[in-house]
Amino acid sequence: MHVIIEQQTNGIELIKISTKKTKVVFSNYGASIVSWKIDDNNIVLGNAVEADEFYPSHPFFFGAAVGRYAGRIENGQFILNGQSYHVEQNDAPHHLHGGSNGLWQHLFEYEVQEDHDEVRVIFTANLQSTTDHFPGDIDVKIVYTYDTTDTWTIEYFAKSTEDTLFNPTNHVYFNLNRDNKVIDNHEITSDKLYMFPLNAVGMPEQDVIDLGRYFNTKSLMLDTIFTSTEPAIAEQVAKVGGLDHPFEVHEGKLIVSNQDCELHVETDMPQMVLYTFNDPTGWGSPMNIYKPHSGITIETQSLPNDINVYGEEAASILPAHTPFYSKTSYQLKLKS
Repeated sequence: MHVIIEQQTNGIELIKISTKKTKVVFSNYGASIVSWKIDDNNIVLGNAVEADEFYPSHPFFFGAAVGRYAGRIENGQFILNGQSYHVEQNDAPHHLHGGSNGLWQHLFEYEVQEDHDEVRVIFTANLQSTTDHFPGDIDVKIVYTYDTTDTWTIEYFAKSTEDTLFNPTNHVYFNLNRDNKVIDNHEITSDKLYMFPLNAVGMPEQDVIDLGRYFNTKSLMLDTIFTSTEPAIAEQVAKVGGLDHPFEVHEGKLIVSNQDCELHVETDMPQMVLYTFNDPTGWGSPMNIYKPHSGITIETQSLPNDINVYGEEAASILPAHTPFYSKTSYQLKLKS
């Protein structure tokens, strides 16, 4: 394995890792994954050439670490330990992805550790309560490991000075197609495919839609979901123009595939959000070359708005001075 550090402007640096078959690029800006190539097919959305201009200006969270809270919090309000908190309503009227000062906008400190069969990039940052208005200051460490099995592993570590919410994820968009066509031809596979429907204000409901039962299969083409005439499913697709839904899968394992390759996802987080980049029009830049369904995210996390759904039982609650740990891995496998 081989590592090169490339410095660009605006303090942005690229960590380029090469194996015999693949090349992956991470950045200190947002602890982002910028590129992941196999046989010159880039399977993630991003921009390595113009990273110093692209990443500080785009609004789509490309490949970035997200926190301290992934997903939406309804009306930017929640109650913890009997106290009411109001956080930024940056997706009015809701809070989204930690707000404008979340991890995705941070220039992380980092170090690189190299072994013969893997490279680790250790990113560190601190989130201040006075900046994001969540309770507690929180130290965050995110470790990316890339190895010779073409596996990218993410480990999250955190500790807060007060009881707080912590629900991290990575907002990587995947597109396994060589010709960059839309991801409608991608297939999702798991022994359990539970989709949480969204209510009228875009918050997930607790009663799930069992897609495996509806379609009598454990493998579903995205286009099959998008074009379904089943009223409950068609209504959900119409709300957002595709998917922007939490899913619960069997033992945290999901496979996303096309005719060429498979992406094996495994996580210890309770849910994951699948978002099919339904509306890329909100960025008036010549670098915005994207059309709807250009990519799909697999954002491993706890249920968005869980603090307002489950209260004191929410998985996102992190007690003071208590270490947080979570792990997600993405392994790329070529089909023979």
